[in-house]
Amino acid sequence: MQAVLKRIRSLPLVVAGLILLPQIVFAQPCSPSTVISHIEAQQLSLADIDFQHFRSTTVLFTLQVTNTQPSGFDATIEIGLDVQLASGSQPFPPTVMNYMSNPFSVPPGGRTFTNLNLGAGGDITGHLDFDAQAKDYLKDNALGTGILPAGTYIFHFTLHAPNNCPDSTRDIRFVLENPTRVELRSPRDGETTNEFPLFEFYQESDRAVLTVAEKNPDQSNEDAITRKPPMIEQELVGGQNSFLYSGGRPLEIGKTYVWQVVSKVRGTAGKDNDVASSIWSLTVSNSPNGGASANDAILNQLEEIFGQRYPDIFQQIRTRGFSLTGSNRFNGGTISQSELLNLIHQLRELGDSAELSFE
Repeated sequence: MQAVLKRIRSLPLVVAGLILLPQIVFAQPCSPSTVISHIEAQQLSLADIDFQHFRSTTVLFTLQVTNTQPSGFDATIEIGLDVQLASGSQPFPPTVMNYMSNPFSVPPGGRTFTNLNLGAGGDITGHLDFDAQAKDYLKDNALGTGILPAGTYIFHFTLHAPNNCPDSTRDIRFVLENPTRVELRSPRDGETTNEFPLFEFYQESDRAVLTVAEKNPDQSNEDAITRKPPMIEQELVGGQNSFLYSGGRPLEIGKTYVWQVVSKVRGTAGKDNDVASSIWSLTVSNSPNGGASANDAILNQLEEIFGQRYPDIFQQIRTRGFSLTGSNRFNGGTISQSELLNLIHQLRELGDSAELSFE
């Protein structure tokens, strides 16, 4: 009986030990993590990526190191940068930069810092290795505009924490654009067109704005393009390089209009950097290029591309009175008029390598 009692009395001690054991392990300062936010930018400068040698004034990213423990700890942050130029060729390796900070303190509750805290003049010091060939190339290409070449720039962040805690890694990506020119192609300056002109142009940005405005006889093109309200102010997305006039105020026969395309690229300050084309004019007539409907304008564009190689097809379309239905399909799926126009633009770029059939 005494032996049984002894075992029973010792049981709470064993249970208490089992409960206390995981609490001791969990109390170790482990599992810190990082939360990163960054600005939406399509253009960066060399100072934005080389914070060891340049003093940037732009907050590119904000990094928050969390600490839910009652005591602080020291950590280091490692930042790598991979670059793939949009040109498809580059005279330097993909990994161009690696920054390793000196240990910095993370108090209870965590610590937040930005790229302005790193390197030159910052309170988190460290050492930066920048591939010499890559740095020379980027510096040379940024001299004229101060802007880095177009391409994909990926930052890799790794937080190294103490006590054998696992590293915390995060990536941020910037797809940079650096459009240097916008060229108008059609209608040509001073050309006569119908009420549904197909505007064609060249621009490299993901976003652009096409503006069409009425021009009075005594106005210059520059004055007319600022006329408010314009006939249309159309936002173009996805690298769009053509637009069939629709959705704006109707163009009137006998009147003259001006048009311009402005590429827009978001800079680090949150504002758009604009690259504008020249300003061309057109006059609307009731008898240019045959027809005055959007569908006729599309058919005219196809005939312009393929007419010399397939004259019989277009003769058959005209003589038998075929017309576009307005329903466009591509690879088995329905596409919008805007997507059709972009496809026509691609066909124009392909030239003789594209083929046409009519069934």
